Amino acid sequence: LDVTPTVPTQLVQVIYVVASPVPPTRTPTRAATPTPPITPSPTRKGARPAATATLAAPVVPPGFYPAVPLQAPLNTTVYTGGNAVIILEWQSVAPNGLRENEWYEIKVNFTARDGTPGERKSYSKETRWTVASNLYNEVAPDPRTFKWTVTVVRVDGIDPLITTNRTPISLGGSTRTFIWN
Repeated sequence: LDVTPTVPTQLVQVIYVVASPVPPTRTPTRAATPTPPITPSPTRKGARPAATATLAAPVVPPGFYPAVPLQAPLNTTVYTGGNAVIILEWQSVAPNGLRENEWYEIKVNFTARDGTPGERKSYSKETRWTVASNLYNEVAPDPRTFKWTVTVVRVDGIDPLITTNRTPISLGGSTRTFIWN
C-alpha cells in the first residue's frame, strides 16, 4: 500500500475594489409656479370656463445648472465716486461647489467713453466678485449705468483666462443694473 500524504487544496479568490469619485447627478428641477387665486365671475348657463394661461417654470436640461440667482446689489443701486467698493453677489448653483473646470462667468456691460458698447468678463469660483475700481474711468460719464449677469461655464482645462473654449452650462438668468456716479 502506497500511503502518500495528501494536501488539501484551497481556492482563494481576491477581489480588488477601487473607489473613484462619482460626480453628482443633476436632476431636472422645476420651480413652483404661483397659481393666481380664482375669483368667481358670472357666466351664462352652459358656458365653458375660459382657459387661463399659467407660466411654466423652465425645466433644467440634464448636465445644466439652473439660472444663477443674483443677490446683491439690489437693482438700480447707486454708488458714488471712483473709489466706491462694489461687490456683486449671487447664490451658489451647486451645494458642493463647482467642479474643477467650471466657473462663474460675470459679465458687466456698459457704455464706453467713446460711446461704444463695452463689456468686462471675469471668472470666479466664489459667489461674489468685486468690481475693479479702474472700470470707473472706462465708462462714459453720463449715464454711468452698468448691467451685470452671472452664468456658469465649463472650460477646456482648468483656467478660464487661458482657454478660448468656454461652454455655458447654466440657464440664462436675470440681469441687474447699478449706477456708478
